[in-house]
Amino acid sequence: MTELTYYLLDVFTSKKYGGNQLAVFIDFENNASAEQMLAIAKELNFPEITFIKTNTNDEEFGVRIFTPEYEVPFAGHPLLGTAFVISKYLLSTPKRRIALKLDHAAINIDLNAINDVDNSLFTMTQSAPQFLATYSHQEIIDGLGIESAILDIQKPIEEITTGLPYIIIPVTSLAALNRMNLNSQAVINFLIKVNRYKSNSDTGLTTSLFFVTSETTEKANDYSGRMFCVEHENLVEDAATGSANGCFLAYLLTHDAHNISAIVEQGFQMKRKSYIHLDGVFKNNQYQLKVGGQVVCLSKGRWRV
Repeated sequence: MTELTYYLLDVFTSKKYGGNQLAVFIDFENNASAEQMLAIAKELNFPEITFIKTNTNDEEFGVRIFTPEYEVPFAGHPLLGTAFVISKYLLSTPKRRIALKLDHAAINIDLNAINDVDNSLFTMTQSAPQFLATYSHQEIIDGLGIESAILDIQKPIEEITTGLPYIIIPVTSLAALNRMNLNSQAVINFLIKVNRYKSNSDTGLTTSLFFVTSETTEKANDYSGRMFCVEHENLVEDAATGSANGCFLAYLLTHDAHNISAIVEQGFQMKRKSYIHLDGVFKNNQYQLKVGGQVVCLSKGRWRV
């Protein structure tokens, strides 16, 4: 029986049992089919898992990413965790940069401490953002069924993608963020109405929601965020979302300042504290979007395919 080596990780944290959960599978022989990879994702029920499928001379690694619902073309914390596994377990000597090949794009992950992988910051450079849509505050209030007092009406609500689409929704305060209580069916109905649900979107993907405020639980952080997505017709919250934060970084560079360095706290409401490092520049109509965090390895095992 064929077995795959896999690693269990927490990403966007320096402490185990924080951050976002991830499993990384090594499958250079391509033993797991798309159907099997999706079945493994459903079995583990983590936000995402990855499969490292190819290694081109230790220079570029082909990666596929699965949620429990479907394969996705891009994601944030799965790529940082995958780069950690490559750096610590697959390379004889860690490199300053890891190149990951996805269907969506080639993504570079940089390490700031190649001699101390366990304590290194892993930072991805995300693709150029696309600004897909703008929503009125009333449209969001009515569509999602939330209190009008929650929204920061001084700031626009925009849908942005760097590989996965998110609606960036600024809220007034940390208290407002903490009391978010969304109804799954209301969110699904809204996404269907605006053609952003998997059944009627152009991409076959469901757009997710990223709520954010400049008030934070910990003084060292700059923003606090919560991400909600629909999986199997249910609304679920994500503990740390690199792809959403890349979109948020593009939002900040467009509306706040053309040079940003910040830390976003996420997952605090879930008791999985996560810290997402943002560094970005907007110059000559070009975006440079860097999203980083630390990674902790919990265990290694063998999975029967």
